[in-house]
Amino acid sequence: MFRERMDILYIAALVVIVGIGLLSVFSASRAVTSEPVFPKQVAWVLAGSLGFLFTARVNLRVIEELAYMIYGAACLLLILTALIGSGPAGRWLAAGPLRFQASELAKVATIIAAARAFADLEARPRKYGHFLVFAGFVPAFLLTWAQPDLGTAAAMLLILLMMTWWAGYGPDWIFLLVSPVFAALSSMRLAYWAAFTAVLVLILIKRRAGLGIWVLILAGNTLVAALTPVAWGLLRPYQQERLSTFLNPSSDPQGAGWNVIQSEVAIGSGGLWGRGYLEGTQKGLAFLPARHTDFAFSVWAEETGFAGAMLLLAAFGVLLFRLLRAASRCASPFYSLLAAGTASYFAVHLAVNIGMTVGIMPVTGIPLVLVSYGGSQTAMALILAGLGLNAAVNWKVF
Repeated sequence: MFRERMDILYIAALVVIVGIGLLSVFSASRAVTSEPVFPKQVAWVLAGSLGFLFTARVNLRVIEELAYMIYGAACLLLILTALIGSGPAGRWLAAGPLRFQASELAKVATIIAAARAFADLEARPRKYGHFLVFAGFVPAFLLTWAQPDLGTAAAMLLILLMMTWWAGYGPDWIFLLVSPVFAALSSMRLAYWAAFTAVLVLILIKRRAGLGIWVLILAGNTLVAALTPVAWGLLRPYQQERLSTFLNPSSDPQGAGWNVIQSEVAIGSGGLWGRGYLEGTQKGLAFLPARHTDFAFSVWAEETGFAGAMLLLAAFGVLLFRLLRAASRCASPFYSLLAAGTASYFAVHLAVNIGMTVGIMPVTGIPLVLVSYGGSQTAMALILAGLGLNAAVNWKVF
């Protein structure tokens, strides 16, 4: 019976999050007149709920066997999006009145495929050759970035890093894996580059790396640092603007910094109990842009205050706790990594989106999953949540 496979706390937390999301979208939709966003969101929640019921009951062994096929299909859809994509940025596949964002499927497919790949790499000690696993995820990352959707591509990378940690690769391995990112950032100043290189050398000495690894990693990161100015020039103007504004939002308060400043005003004005549901002024007076998408949390925090914000965060906390508890108990490596990947998915969206609304993260366009308006992300998040529940209730299976 399905009732015997339920985690009540998990489902209750999920219901609270989805309920708050619908309330937020309905409130924000009163200031959005261009399209009927709330009915569409309800339809996607219903569709996602059906997907949740299916994935919560499906045999995860079948999902494990099909993991690479699912990932391959997602990459094909990303290619198709690049060829015939519609919408303002060409990020959607359209079929009549329906539009679907393939990058949202790609995130879920990447989690499933990574869980399978890491489960197959149980050998100890860890080897540098294991990094070749990540080469398989480069296509989804690059195709998503090229849409352009840098925010979703960055979310994929963060989720993969968290799954890498869960798979048993320690901080040294994580640092080596993301060293190109640090190389790009440190290229701004010679002192930063020197400090980064020193840490890199110490890790290679500690890991007793061979000559080939030394040459590959040091030469590769030097090349990345040298090409960083070129890569910056390839970013779209709005992407450069977002990253620059993140460092100093007040530098352009009427332009790029407007979103962050108005979001902070909205959250701060909510006080302890909020202005009252449907009574938010930042939303109502249209001071807060993207109020039903990127800044849905700001709308909720303004209208329900600190208490409402804490309720939402508590629900996410319960969801993450149950997923990580399941991941730590699962007898099957694939089940464990799938639960951990699901937790990473929700944690990344939560941290980046809320960090964005309070000005401690760049405005990347990453939604607050299940709270922000968005059909594709809502449906795929519920489908992934079903897989997480499935792993949680079948943790004894091996």
